[in-house]
Amino acid sequence: MKILLGVTSSIAAYRTPNLVSQFKKQGHEVKCMISEAAKAFVAPQALAVMSQNPCFTDSDEWKNTPEVLHIQLAKWCDVCLLAPLSANTLAKISNGLCDNLLTSTIRALGKTALILAPAMNTRMWENPLTTIQFEQVKKFYNVTVIDPVEKRLADGDEGIGGLAEDNTIIETINKIKL
Repeated sequence: MKILLGVTSSIAAYRTPNLVSQFKKQGHEVKCMISEAAKAFVAPQALAVMSQNPCFTDSDEWKNTPEVLHIQLAKWCDVCLLAPLSANTLAKISNGLCDNLLTSTIRALGKTALILAPAMNTRMWENPLTTIQFEQVKKFYNVTVIDPVEKRLADGDEGIGGLAEDNTIIETINKIKL
């Protein structure tokens, strides 16, 4: 399966190189794209090494090539996984905003499977806007949501908002029927 992993700004982004490694061990082909803010938590080079493909960033979007990268990536993948999905990126995609490579690629997915694995503080997760935004995204995309888990969060609080375990994410991807 061709998996496009989109990494957004959450402390849980540090786990994504291991997730990519596990996908590769199962024989999946993986490409990664990362938001600018997520670079604070994981290096694009780590994702490139683990995926054995370039990790795409906003600066790659308009290089001097005939291809339009966000369209090329959307056409390439069988499934797009956003893990971790930040509250900010959820708000953007629920409103159709295309202000970076990642959100533009999501907008171009069409009927391709979109797996959302959110990770955010409990207060953000429980905000009524979050529910509304997920409902909105489900109207326009072929979405599966992997709910966050309860754990100690970055601010030290215990609560719902942690990125789901790798095994849960992998099992969800492997259930996708092409």
